Amino acid sequence: MFLHDGPSIKLLAHIFYLSLFALIFVIDLDEKIIPNVLLYPSLPIAFLLSTFVLDIGWSRSLIGGGVAFSLLLIPYLIYKEGMGGGDVKLSGLMGLSLGFPVVLAALFLAIISGGLLAAALLLLKRGGRKSAIPFGPFLSLAALLSLIWGRELISFYLSIIR
Repeated sequence: MFLHDGPSIKLLAHIFYLSLFALIFVIDLDEKIIPNVLLYPSLPIAFLLSTFVLDIGWSRSLIGGGVAFSLLLIPYLIYKEGMGGGDVKLSGLMGLSLGFPVVLAALFLAIISGGLLAAALLLLKRGGRKSAIPFGPFLSLAALLSLIWGRELISFYLSIIR
């Protein structure tokens, strides 16, 4: 991140996100829970960082948070055993942090990588269709990658579908 940002206030924001998402990654992988004590205080911080430090802007931050939250809320409401509420709240945090449309690239990356792991586990007979795989690590890693290369990910995705 230092190589990307250099010594700057933007680097401090990215270090905050690196610490937060790494902590969520490890906790969800180990405990299969994303603690509200991490999520709730991070929501206004993410909004402020997006608005005043990372030049995402308040409107793209709010739209990103609302869209990401809504996109993961739908499957949560349909099939609660398939996704936890922490994943839904984490997606809202990602949206506030990354803004719209970058959060869409992050969600796509998380869904694809999580799906690939689930498919590999099924093929290797290491789990069944009902096996629980924490989604927070995929969301966290995708958020971190998108913080640095979000615009490039969007350009790559668009080049594939054109």
